[in-house]
Amino acid sequence: GMEATWLPVASENPGGTADASPDAAKLFAQHKLTLAERARTVAHVCRSGTLCTVSEKGGGGAAGGELRTPFGSHVDFVLDERGRPVFLVARNAEHTGNLARDKRSSIFLQPRSESGQGATRVTLLGSVEELPEKLVKEFTEAYCEEHPETAVAFEVAPEGTFQFMRLAVEQAYFVAGFGVNATYIDVDKYQTAQPDPLAFDAPGLVAAMNREGFAGVDLAVLCRVYCGIPHDDLLGVKVMAMDRLGFDLRVRLRGSVTREYRVGFREEVATAFDAQSALTKAFQEAWEAENAQEGVAAWTAQGSRPVLMYYSGSKSPATHVDASEKAAN
Repeated sequence: GMEATWLPVASENPGGTADASPDAAKLFAQHKLTLAERARTVAHVCRSGTLCTVSEKGGGGAAGGELRTPFGSHVDFVLDERGRPVFLVARNAEHTGNLARDKRSSIFLQPRSESGQGATRVTLLGSVEELPEKLVKEFTEAYCEEHPETAVAFEVAPEGTFQFMRLAVEQAYFVAGFGVNATYIDVDKYQTAQPDPLAFDAPGLVAAMNREGFAGVDLAVLCRVYCGIPHDDLLGVKVMAMDRLGFDLRVRLRGSVTREYRVGFREEVATAFDAQSALTKAFQEAWEAENAQEGVAAWTAQGSRPVLMYYSGSKSPATHVDASEKAAN
């Protein structure tokens, strides 16, 4: 295969190691989003979530006190500039009564384009506060633009029926999918991170690659060329995610081995058109290399394509913090 950059894996599996060297940190920072950026992207894509408040319903406790239990309910929301969900509540709603007694709450967010344990998701925890009066007009417009049915409710409901609330985020818990990162992240980094510009376009491109490869080239070609995996050892490959810096491959090998790789773009992309161009180049480059085409000299003249192995395990991936996060953060 072509020359690639290899980094040892960090995992909970025996023998897992992490490369925390400055060189490793630099490579990961260049070619893989931080967990804070990924969490902020999930929140950016979502338009609704599950609000968990503290309910006092449910009967008496052991000492005759009230039993306090989590109460989950649906909320639509928009984000402010620091990634804090702003949502509308009816004054007579159950969760509104719960918040009047206890401001502590959390919101669970998972994109509609994903489902099951393989989905990325984030839980934001903190205290709910009334949205400052000076911001109500601005967020009424933003909220009605994102959730048009709300404008009708405002017109027919008596004044004072609804109020805007905001979750002051104190903690953020991010899960990257089944068997990968699941960890609390730095809340300041979450609030200052920018969502990935491909947030809304990536799911469609990932699905297309998993159906038929890209530009007429099969995913297995990438595994052989970029990852150096012999054809006979490869049992399966799936694109797990894509963003402005590249895309992730989960590869299954003989011997119940699972590996995950980041295939980096040579340049950052900012639009769906740029992403399609970068993917075409990545797949075309691999095909030309495998088939010893003359055009490959033009690719190698640009230096080796960044390919980072950040997970390897002898079973299904166990929950772990991968080398990218230990190195970059």
